[in-house]
Amino acid sequence: MNNLLLYLVELNMAMVIFYVAYKLIFDRDKNFITRRVYLFAAMILSILIPLIPQLNPVTAMQVGLLTIHLEGVTVTGSGSGNFSSFSLPWAQWLGILYLGVILIGVLRLMVQLVSIFLVIHKSEKQMLRGIPILSSRRLHASSFFGFIFIDSDGSDDESVGHILDHENIHKKEWHSIDRIFVELFVLISWFNPVAWMLRRSVIENLEYLADSVMVRNGTDPVKYQLSILNQYIGSAFITNQFSSQIKNRINMLNRDYKLGSGWKLAILFPLIFIALIIVSCTETDNSPAAASMPEDETAIATLSPELEGGLFYVVEEMPTFNGGDAAVEFRKYIAQNIRYPKEAAENGVTGKIFIHFVVTKEGKVVVPDEETMARMEGKSLDEVVVVAYRSLKEGGEIPEDQYIQMLKDEVVRLVSSSPDWKPGKQDGKAVNVSYTFPVNFVLQ
Repeated sequence: MNNLLLYLVELNMAMVIFYVAYKLIFDRDKNFITRRVYLFAAMILSILIPLIPQLNPVTAMQVGLLTIHLEGVTVTGSGSGNFSSFSLPWAQWLGILYLGVILIGVLRLMVQLVSIFLVIHKSEKQMLRGIPILSSRRLHASSFFGFIFIDSDGSDDESVGHILDHENIHKKEWHSIDRIFVELFVLISWFNPVAWMLRRSVIENLEYLADSVMVRNGTDPVKYQLSILNQYIGSAFITNQFSSQIKNRINMLNRDYKLGSGWKLAILFPLIFIALIIVSCTETDNSPAAASMPEDETAIATLSPELEGGLFYVVEEMPTFNGGDAAVEFRKYIAQNIRYPKEAAENGVTGKIFIHFVVTKEGKVVVPDEETMARMEGKSLDEVVVVAYRSLKEGGEIPEDQYIQMLKDEVVRLVSSSPDWKPGKQDGKAVNVSYTFPVNFVLQ
């Protein structure tokens, strides 16, 4: 989930950079082919740039003393040592919401595609002015890949020729590819308003492009605009709707913008460089080198002396537990197996325990000792902590040390006895990855 969140942040940052440049540079440019290439490239590059290795990769030495913070679990007791409860953290709920909206969007897209194919199957095939069409009221004045849809009832209208020629341009230039791709792209970033603005720009530009070809081929601009106004505004399918953005299309036909040059596409190169720098800074800011850990709540994890190879925070392939995301599966393991120490529960002891551990390159779980930590940090033993305690309430009463130690021992016992993980990998090699894990002990 951490990797997905970081990827989405970087993708959307790159997209915003490309879209702002588009509005500044291309908004008054009538070279719609260049605009089409730029918009398509902007989407492709936004997807790819976060996948490029950062410019200043974080090394093991830079991150050797920092950890990944996992969401914890809550252990509840009734004073007799009862068991634990498990609930998803807010980050997991956000992930479920994100994927749920994507699923709805994919289903909606599939419904539209199925509807189009049903119309293709059921529509009457005709020839109009030497061009094959499908007679359809539902998808009138639109096209989808190699199919053109015209309402047969309007075939006698004098503007039908304009409609047919316009949709034939969409068909010949494969504008449906752009439409499908932008629909899929916006699904990834549905939460970002800029993604929807980009989608609108792609759709509008395809219409501007077809309109410009019509006028360039000798169509009377005034009659053509009347044809646009006379068309029935159909439903918003992913076909190239002739009626979409009517007002903007007419305005564009009447504006005296200059025909720009293809050289403007060269702006992509400095934009790629800028996006890479910003993404690299984002990765650094989200990396262990920029992380901070409260001294009273957490301890700094290090490797046991016998282990070699350094310690990593974010790696290309994060460790997995029980075949799934550690943020979910390891929490399940802890929640299902941890026990509230009976004596601590009977004495009303509650609190939050923070433990630091390392998933080694062999997939083993290691809880480092304080001597190792002190040696690696260059500090005295009383300055380092492996397992920390904090009261659940700020300023709350601190129980006796023996009861706190019971809670710590239970967490250490269970984490240390964890089944093997699938180790994380960096540059194709297994590496050691550090984690922080909190456990809340709460009495009912």
